[in-house]
Amino acid sequence: MNQKLQKIRESIQKSGVEAYIIFNTDPHGSEYVPEDYLVIKELCGFTGDNAIVIITQNFAGLWTDSRYFISGEIELKNSEFELMKKTSESESSFVSWLKNNIKKGSVIAFDGKCTMSSIFLDLKRKLSQAEIIVNDKLDLTYTFWTNRPQPKITPMFILDKKFVGEESKEKIEKISTKIIEENSDALLIGDLFEIAWLLNLRASDIDYCPVFRAFMIVFKDKKSMLFISKQRINTKISDYLSKLNVTICEYTQITSTLEHLPAKLSILVDTASINAHLYSSINRHCKIIERKSPIQILKAQKNNTELLNIRKTMIEDGIAMEKFFYWFENQIENNKKITELDTCQKLLEYRKKSPNFISESFQCISAFNQHAAMPHYAPTEKDNITIEKDGVFLIDSGGQYYTGTTDLTRVIPTGKIDEEFAIDYTLVLKANINIALAKFPQGTIGTKIDAIGRIHLWKYGKDFGHGTGHGIGFCLNVHEGPMAITPSINKVAFVPGMVMSNEPGIYIENKYGIRIENLITVINSKYPEFYEFETLTLCHIDTRPIKTELLNQEEKDYINNYNEKVYKILSEYLTDNEKQYLKKQTQKIN
Repeated sequence: MNQKLQKIRESIQKSGVEAYIIFNTDPHGSEYVPEDYLVIKELCGFTGDNAIVIITQNFAGLWTDSRYFISGEIELKNSEFELMKKTSESESSFVSWLKNNIKKGSVIAFDGKCTMSSIFLDLKRKLSQAEIIVNDKLDLTYTFWTNRPQPKITPMFILDKKFVGEESKEKIEKISTKIIEENSDALLIGDLFEIAWLLNLRASDIDYCPVFRAFMIVFKDKKSMLFISKQRINTKISDYLSKLNVTICEYTQITSTLEHLPAKLSILVDTASINAHLYSSINRHCKIIERKSPIQILKAQKNNTELLNIRKTMIEDGIAMEKFFYWFENQIENNKKITELDTCQKLLEYRKKSPNFISESFQCISAFNQHAAMPHYAPTEKDNITIEKDGVFLIDSGGQYYTGTTDLTRVIPTGKIDEEFAIDYTLVLKANINIALAKFPQGTIGTKIDAIGRIHLWKYGKDFGHGTGHGIGFCLNVHEGPMAITPSINKVAFVPGMVMSNEPGIYIENKYGIRIENLITVINSKYPEFYEFETLTLCHIDTRPIKTELLNQEEKDYINNYNEKVYKILSEYLTDNEKQYLKKQTQKIN
């Protein structure tokens, strides 16, 4: 019996509610949730980042997307939780479940501090139609999580202008202008990445994310309030913030500050990153203007200095990757025992050799054979397996550097190449190339680009469940909005400076997974009013599994030119043996 589930059910009954909901996030809507907010993992063992849990006296269900269908079944086994598979067509399927299974007049509850106000407002509107009452002030975490970790607080540092290209003062001025343009007086910021970007400050409070826990209010007169644990602010950071007209307040003061805002003040709120508790705390005499944060689009458009540094970072990251692959293939060829975790550790060792390296940008996905069929599998001591000959090895990894953020995926055959795998590998490569070579008119959104990649897979009756590309932050979140290359409608048009991933895939359950991922940026095309992509990532694409008869000449030329560029740029940083290896791997295909 799941004792933790039993305890929370006892508390649900005492609280007089019919159902309790848990959203997998923290008070800032973070994708990468800090350990002290991994409530769902603690309750049922599920480790995916996308999860919603609903608990009643006779039901416990977890909703997630297709990236976690396979791993979710494994993790939830014997947990007493049912996996509820969510597709892009039914993102609100948990709401439908509530409507169909909760009686009229009943109360459903959740912790508003860990529920974004966009979800709270949507739930309240939809469930009121079914006469279901919503309570956003119930936190039952304490009932089963007695050894909850303490918040992680790490040293803060200033990211110099030579890296980011723009002083924080200039950024705050831009945001103040945006506030005035919206006929508003202030902007409330809850997203940790937006605050880090705006202030050019970084830390490591959340694994893989160079951010610090804080809230912020920016006023139209360019003055700001930063709500943060004061004990972490040293003299250097204090002086720096003072020069920016930023008043330092205690993290917990955000609620009372919002409650006592001047009457009739107009405040911009992005409901996707401001939790329900804060939204409800705003003085009821204030005017709330719900808008997407203006920081999002500014942060997404990398300036020339950032792009220059990103290109340098791709060289450093590419060197680590090529050294890793030389080591890896030698281990396999010489029948040395290596496991999935061994590869993660070795790649990290190579990345750490860069003076600009900070940390990994996400948990290394090192997956052999059937494990690679789970798009977001990451090895642990429990499920770590040995990598052997005549299989398929996938590694998806990235790094946080002072000079940028990386994310790339490669697939390597460890011996004999199966015909089915070769066809699938070639189709994924064709999809990747089709996006890399795309030219598109100004105003194009990611939904259209997504179809350009998938069309090669669709011809063979194949598809994949995740998006084709996500935005990339600059020494920030490896997954960044507001744009994306995805089947779901995303209305944000691509503009120069945006950096994204290009990562189509194919996953065959219990056999293998294939994903080829490069980072790309939007640039001007030679055609007026058209854009195209520049591929930024530097790491060879394995040509051994390619069925060349499935490629046209343009695709062959792309692969040859790309691999030639990788060798030309990276070879000077490699040892003679590593250089010979890379030379062999980048031979032209016919």
